[in-house]
Amino acid sequence: MNRHTITEQDMAEEAALIQAIYPIFIEEIDRIEAARGKLSDFQLMRAAARSKDAMGSLSWERRQTVNAIFETYFEKYRQYGRKGADDWIVLTFGSSRKAIVQRVYGHNKGYLGSGETSVGSRIEELSRLLLEKEAELLWIHRELNLLQGLVASDRQQEDDE
Repeated sequence: MNRHTITEQDMAEEAALIQAIYPIFIEEIDRIEAARGKLSDFQLMRAAARSKDAMGSLSWERRQTVNAIFETYFEKYRQYGRKGADDWIVLTFGSSRKAIVQRVYGHNKGYLGSGETSVGSRIEELSRLLLEKEAELLWIHRELNLLQGLVASDRQQEDDE
């Protein structure tokens, strides 16, 4: 088997590359999760492809390394969820969640814009989305309680007979 030895310098370069493209990746994941919930394998691959587009021209070996990193992230995401996968990135590539979020908002000015007013509008948007989701959950909870009540009354009638 032909194994490629990765030097410490190579690993530092890959870590810097991941730290540079990871904000794009989590921005895409955030966007899709907000619309559809937990991502499928296909959606994860699309988010990775979008972030890899920002890498520019890299050697085949570096692209393979980045692909392997994303594959590991996908496994962690499927097994432990988003938080577990994000924690793995932070622990492996030495970045904090706060730094990642700052890079997300700093790298894509069009996403949030620059300045406090854009951040304020994003906060308003997220607050509105949260209220919508809360209303939806309340409706689901009411329906669940209604159905559970119907099942309980049916069982009670069967027991009485």
